[in-house]
Amino acid sequence: MSKSKTYMSLVALDTEGEWNRPLLENAADISGADCVFASSNKGIDEALEGFQHVIACETGRDSVSVYDFPAPRGKVAVIVGNEERGIPRSVLKKADSIISIPMAGAGMSSVNVAVAGAIVIYALTKDLARKFKAHSPLTHRDVDILIHAPADPHELGSLLRSVWSFGWRRVFVADLHGIWFTKDHDLILESRAAARRHKNPIAVLQENQLVPEQYDHVLSCGKRRIGTPLSKLHLPQCRHLLIVCGNWESVMPCAPDSERCFIDCVNTGAEPSFRHAGSILFSMVSEMLKKG
Repeated sequence: MSKSKTYMSLVALDTEGEWNRPLLENAADISGADCVFASSNKGIDEALEGFQHVIACETGRDSVSVYDFPAPRGKVAVIVGNEERGIPRSVLKKADSIISIPMAGAGMSSVNVAVAGAIVIYALTKDLARKFKAHSPLTHRDVDILIHAPADPHELGSLLRSVWSFGWRRVFVADLHGIWFTKDHDLILESRAAARRHKNPIAVLQENQLVPEQYDHVLSCGKRRIGTPLSKLHLPQCRHLLIVCGNWESVMPCAPDSERCFIDCVNTGAEPSFRHAGSILFSMVSEMLKKG
């Protein structure tokens, strides 16, 4: 094995809910990593055997932002823990490094465990700490988000949870499939639960409340590999930016300038879930913005 390369595995610890398993597998797959499921009470030592560097993803006083953490070389394990309980102290002691994802949402500063895995593995495989310093004078107030044509209430809800956690206080949704602005009681319950609506007060506005003319630049991020790879993106020099996330190919808001970007997955044969693609995008954009 070459010491100049990184071989990554995502270790999902004490994961609850069968729905999280395919999402965690997708989080690893899009970045060309393996996915391992383990329990802190049994099998964790075997799961970590053979790795040259063990990284725990846990928010805490001693953690380092993933955007400031150069990716180790060799065979690396990245542990993500249970959403409610986190990673037990006994397992943290086995880690060589502890990293975290910068958050900004007061009252709720966490994302879905699979989303956390997707962001961390993407940042490490792209080694963003060594090359990602694309800061902008824009603030969160200068950037609006339009989520276009989400098709699944769980995916949209989880993405709204990420949007709040990364610092935005409102978001526009083009709800073409009627999964948020709906009278369907079941859909309402599913989407609101996924968004953690009881502690996520983000304002969700319909697309028709958006005024395209107020934006002097539009940045669109869709499924197709068109435009700038996200890992190389610099935010434009503008006053008011609109970011369109989703299936935007058929509808583009008017603006003097527009550009496209895409999630440059290591595994080009894998497609990130809607929540993964949007959360990776918004985490990186939030990191670029001026704080305060």
